[in-house]
Amino acid sequence: MICLDSDFIVDFLRKKSSAVLKMESLKGQTVASTEVNYLEVIYGILIKKQVPQKEFALAQEFFDSVPSMPLDHISAYNTAKIAAFLKKSGQEIELSDTMIAGICLANNCPILTKNIKHFSRIKGLKVETY
Repeated sequence: MICLDSDFIVDFLRKKSSAVLKMESLKGQTVASTEVNYLEVIYGILIKKQVPQKEFALAQEFFDSVPSMPLDHISAYNTAKIAAFLKKSGQEIELSDTMIAGICLANNCPILTKNIKHFSRIKGLKVETY
């Protein structure tokens, strides 16, 4: 299983060739996302002055088609450890990224993202790009 980060999902929904080709290469593997990624993508659509209904429907359809990993107790504990460590070491990242990483670690799942700068700071997290 591989977890699709929000940047990948947005690129895929916008039909960017790098994301489309990567998704094709993942056929036969389980792809998943997280509830946090759902929040990020839907929020990004809803904050627009005019909510694009077609874009909203496409995003909903995508998230309905892939398993979504929740932020459970183990994931939340992982998140707290990651966020505390990064803050103490002066490498703080967005809380949403630490939540996504905490979920991935709890599920022993690599993340597919272009945000290597943030996710590579997290010990034990396997990071893939496209």
